[in-house]
Amino acid sequence: MSLNEEKEKFTKPPMLSSMRVLDLADEKGALCGKILGDLGADVIKVERPSGDCARRIGPFYGCSPDPEKSLHWSAFNNSKRGMTLNLETGEGQEIFKKLSSRADVVVESFSPGHMKSLGLGYEELSALNSRLIMTSITPVGQTGPRRNDKASDITLMAMSGLMSITGDPDKPPLRMSMDQSYSLGGVHAVVGTLLALWHRRASGEGQHVDVSIYECVVRGNYWEPSRWEFLKTLPKRMGNQFARVRAAGRQLWRCKDGYVTWLLMGGDSGARLTKAFVDWMDETGQAGIMKGIDWETVHVSQASQEELRGWEEIMGKFLQEKTLDEIEAQAFRRGIPMARVNEADGVARDGQLAFRGYWKDLPLAEPGKTIRCPGFPFLSSEGDTRTTRSAPRIGQHNAEIYGKELGLTDEHISGLRKRGVL
Repeated sequence: MSLNEEKEKFTKPPMLSSMRVLDLADEKGALCGKILGDLGADVIKVERPSGDCARRIGPFYGCSPDPEKSLHWSAFNNSKRGMTLNLETGEGQEIFKKLSSRADVVVESFSPGHMKSLGLGYEELSALNSRLIMTSITPVGQTGPRRNDKASDITLMAMSGLMSITGDPDKPPLRMSMDQSYSLGGVHAVVGTLLALWHRRASGEGQHVDVSIYECVVRGNYWEPSRWEFLKTLPKRMGNQFARVRAAGRQLWRCKDGYVTWLLMGGDSGARLTKAFVDWMDETGQAGIMKGIDWETVHVSQASQEELRGWEEIMGKFLQEKTLDEIEAQAFRRGIPMARVNEADGVARDGQLAFRGYWKDLPLAEPGKTIRCPGFPFLSSEGDTRTTRSAPRIGQHNAEIYGKELGLTDEHISGLRKRGVL
């Protein structure tokens, strides 16, 4: 199938084309609205008249700290329209009520109780629109003794336990890249919102979806909580090592021009893969003591640290003599699950992503300039999933929404602007 045929196969109506979302979320929940927009919903980003604070998050296009040039904003707010509205004013609150009466979903990330203090809480809005779903994304949730706590990404990572197992054993704990907790919260918020929409189809009723980012990140732990529950042992930071029963196995390997990832494995499937790697080394006479081992009878998880390091020294020396391209080609041919460790430029050049049309070139506020953005992570035979528009400029769709959709006159809109409502 050609590239054009592949793309044509997935040219279908958007999945959520009949849904409208009012997005009040800051950087903690921006991904939720972005994904719903990619799925075809009409997502309206509602900002304060001066613009959302997330516009001040760098990096900035051309290294110019301009709210219209934030690459962070562009990445997390495309597939949305944009309007400005001051919710701190009575007029602004009445306008938002009118908007929400026609909406399916409101996504917000204010502190618990803030929306209610404005007269815009779930109870107030659902009284006007019983089918409305409000998705609230906060650091620790709407209830509990710590519900009013503020928390940044690194705070949530620390609280969750993930930082305690990330990094090298002789160094302090590390966070996982940038704002991963917010992304986890946003993705879980999408799932909660879609489940609420599914429930509404059967019941006709909306609901309040309460997303705790803290709880989302806690779920990011792999086996540490269960290990503590059953073995009463606390895992330690192991850097490039994978904990086994008696020893720790290496996962990252240096080669001529970068790194690859590979883990010596046991069991039926593991024995087959390890033997394939040993056979590859043996073809150049570099298998050493690993050649004579019957891997089907070896329990790698029970190997001592000394045995494991002996094997890893042989494999490490072999891989250091190979390039990434050589390793990738041989691993693919032999069925060995070994992958290159890509840096950002490698990901951007990847042929598989390009073939599936993953990257989208979207225009920036600066005329003639574009930014390449990642697309949606799955394709559907029945619905379109793609980034539909660039992130909005401040108030870009005010005239469209206030005039054409709410029916306000130019004079009314001008008066609202003078009074600081929009």
